[in-house]
Amino acid sequence: LGLWVEGPDSIGIEVINPWELIPIPIDVSTPSDTRGIMRIRYVPTEYVKGLSITPGKKSKTWKGMDDLKVPFGDLPADVSSRFQGTASMTHSGGGFFIRSSQSQVETQWQGRHTKTDKTQMDVTLLVEVWTETTDEYLAEYLILAGSMDKLNLLYRHDHSKSKYHMPVRVARDIIVGGFYGRSFIDTLIPLNTEAEFSLSSFFQSVADFDLYGVLMWPASLGTPTDAFRGQDGIKRIVFEPDYTTPELKPFPMVPTKMTKPQVDGALLAGSLMDKLANQPTEMLQGGAPGRVDSASGLGLLFETGTIPLTPTAKNVAEAISGIYRSMLGICKDIWPNQKVVEVSNLDDSLAGIAFNIETGEIDLAKNAIPSPDEVNINVASEVPISKEQQKMELKEALKDQIITLNEYSFQVREKGLNLPVGDEAAYQNYRRAKLENLSLFGDGDSPGKVTVSERDNHPIHLEVLNAFMARPEFYAASVKVREAFIQHYEEHNNGLGILPEGAEFMEDSAEMDMGQPPQDMGGGEIL
Repeated sequence: LGLWVEGPDSIGIEVINPWELIPIPIDVSTPSDTRGIMRIRYVPTEYVKGLSITPGKKSKTWKGMDDLKVPFGDLPADVSSRFQGTASMTHSGGGFFIRSSQSQVETQWQGRHTKTDKTQMDVTLLVEVWTETTDEYLAEYLILAGSMDKLNLLYRHDHSKSKYHMPVRVARDIIVGGFYGRSFIDTLIPLNTEAEFSLSSFFQSVADFDLYGVLMWPASLGTPTDAFRGQDGIKRIVFEPDYTTPELKPFPMVPTKMTKPQVDGALLAGSLMDKLANQPTEMLQGGAPGRVDSASGLGLLFETGTIPLTPTAKNVAEAISGIYRSMLGICKDIWPNQKVVEVSNLDDSLAGIAFNIETGEIDLAKNAIPSPDEVNINVASEVPISKEQQKMELKEALKDQIITLNEYSFQVREKGLNLPVGDEAAYQNYRRAKLENLSLFGDGDSPGKVTVSERDNHPIHLEVLNAFMARPEFYAASVKVREAFIQHYEEHNNGLGILPEGAEFMEDSAEMDMGQPPQDMGGGEIL
């Protein structure tokens, strides 16, 4: 996996073919011994010239650079789009790009004669080099182009003082045996070839025996063994005949019913069908002895079925988290102070960001992006998540009254579980309450502004506020922010008819204004 960066709005992850990567040094025994990575590939020359960090097209750097001529691929004459139908390559093969048939027609039939050859394109050898520091950060990045005999240096930059994480990560299956690790595929290919050959020979032998039987050949005929044909499917047994019957001739022994070899062949074929479908056991087929009526039992079965995926998933997760860590370090430097970020599922766990609830902007000047070394970046789940197990866990928690009905419906929606839950208005109030917490908290020094409406579901807003005001971030905020939250809390209490602490009821205030003492509603002594 490689980090692709072309600018603030062009950041992504690229899948790199393993044969394009070469370690530095070349003969490492384990992946941890590498001190750099090279990526070598052939690309169109125009692609290299169009990169934002390479010299301009008119630069003298490109003069004398070695390149190759590679034919284009052609589309059939009746195809107007390169994504329509099946694209046929040129007879010489190996095209990098596929051009439409229109350019070919114009060149051949409309009499246009240009100096440039439209049937070929220039490609060059592109070499990218990333070197590591002793603490495994990016030390230097180089871009070279040309040929194996001559490479021109196009770009070079020293990153040793910036502490960028390596932008190339290798997802391995088992981290042993060199730079690429060990894959289970390369050991299975020769074994699979031998198994296929053995099975083919076995099935053919059973079919030949069922068709021809066995030919008993007398040794007294004097036929040499090298004269027997071995590819006609007939099985021969040379035997010493009884010399009292000199007229004995070869005779066949034809089977008259299905015998053990045929039965063994049928059983073997049936057992292989499950393995070819990757369902070798009853458990992996979705079945299990007895019934599974609890989330813990289903979780045990699911974890048992995913045990073979654990090492591979862990290594893939390590590669992906490394790329995201590198991406976070790049974003710190290339993103501008004001960056509009589209956030689809904001949560008040992001407290501290300067979020404008009206425009959807996040001010990066007030809250800088953290360094990759200050946060923990990892894959949330290294194995597939069982939706059915999550459903059963939520149902059990609701049944045991561990969570409320509202919490149950919120969890179902947030986890994307396909369960019928109602009260959409309550969930939208729940989402808006979390957004209000973000907006009101701001950067922790200056409070934001939120509006309380009469149509708010005040109990849900108060529940979200209670959880947020119990967090350490709330007590670490400034006095102004805490007072704004307390005022916001009282506004929702007022919506429920709950007066602030120490405030008098309206009836008591009216009686005091009329000069009458408030009546004692408590249980007093009757005389």
